[in-house]
Amino acid sequence: MNATVNKYLVRRSVHERWPMDTLAREEGIRSVVVIPVLSEYDYLFDTLAALRASKDALCAETLVICVINNSAAPTVAAATLENNQKTLGLLRQRIGEEHYAPLRLAVVDACTEGRELPEGEGVGLARKIGLDHGLHLLSRSAHLDGALISLDADSPPAPGFLEAMDAHYRAEGAWAGYAAYLHSFPDDETQKEAVIAHELYMRYHELALQHCASPYAYPALGSIISCTAHAYAAMGGMNRRLAGEDFYFMQQLRKTGKMEPIACALVFPSGRLSRRTPFGTGQRIYDYKESTALELPLPHPQSFVVLKALLQLLSHETRLSGTAVIAAAQTIHPQLAAFMNLHGFKATWDKIRGQQPDLQRLHKQFHVWFDGLKTIQLLHHLRDNAYPDQPAATALPWLIETIGGEALPISDSKGTLDRLRQLCLLRHVPHDGQRPDYYPEAFLNFFSIS
Repeated sequence: MNATVNKYLVRRSVHERWPMDTLAREEGIRSVVVIPVLSEYDYLFDTLAALRASKDALCAETLVICVINNSAAPTVAAATLENNQKTLGLLRQRIGEEHYAPLRLAVVDACTEGRELPEGEGVGLARKIGLDHGLHLLSRSAHLDGALISLDADSPPAPGFLEAMDAHYRAEGAWAGYAAYLHSFPDDETQKEAVIAHELYMRYHELALQHCASPYAYPALGSIISCTAHAYAAMGGMNRRLAGEDFYFMQQLRKTGKMEPIACALVFPSGRLSRRTPFGTGQRIYDYKESTALELPLPHPQSFVVLKALLQLLSHETRLSGTAVIAAAQTIHPQLAAFMNLHGFKATWDKIRGQQPDLQRLHKQFHVWFDGLKTIQLLHHLRDNAYPDQPAATALPWLIETIGGEALPISDSKGTLDRLRQLCLLRHVPHDGQRPDYYPEAFLNFFSIS
């Protein structure tokens, strides 16, 4: 067994505490899909059926692990406990019937009395349980280049999802990646506007970071993440956060390797009301206060101008000392220099510079320090001390013109979101211009490929 994987399984894996029930054989499994399930009876089985909409040969090589989870009563509502037990019963029945064959199916019971998650734990631990099981299985079958794929129970993939994953992870050097996403919209107009606002924020952040050439320019969603089994062990595995587990998981994958958009892989996250986590799509819908998504406050465009100038400065310069870099930052904006002093940049930069004399390694170590979290902290610092947030209707024209090369009047929220979706989805269109047979039909609404 690989030493890194063995060390992880011995020291950090939790899979033995929550056993996995399945009739599936281990032989021939090359990828594992993990779905945390909390009160998802109305959604999970549609997502499993959507996963089945791939070629039989790929379904036969895929194990789907559903981790049905909750904390112990009375911290969890009785309706949630009942929903989970109902889901567990039907799932076990369908496993016995091989209902989704040749797709292989497994369940982890982390919801029945005596098997619940510890108090204060949630989706992070649920994902970790399933992913640790997946790593253990792929290590036993010597498929450490196989994919560990994270989905959500209410986020069905487009047909051909497994084909897209297989194509990505069979390529040499694959490490980690993310699928495209398109939130589904609820019928209620207020809730729909809240979903649009949430996705506008995510798209704006992703595209603006892409413009800045940040290595952390990707969306953070639990239902779009995947990586090889080896990458999972090497980066330390899934964290146990109650929320935000996807952000930190993707950040650590990016620090240890490549995080790439996966061509033609698409999921449809639900835009429903939810308070299952302290933040995220569902909670943002609850918290939505604006009358229109175009009133949503977004980071000021000038904050990204400052960020881009910093990243450009440090992408070309290795000779400057930490003091000299901060002096250069002062000319970009005084609050940039203030932020760098606040976070101990000088000592960090001089240490990295002394240890990593060549440019490529220096840049890598700088971005390990100046990661996705510090990027957000800088944007917040600039918001509080220099550039207050702006309404989406003011900030988005800058982004669309800067990224898309066109001046687009901002008139309605859905039309504006569609333009941002198009700009983001471009990263998931095959570079060779070819249209494989698993090309998502939804892409046709945004692109035409001959």
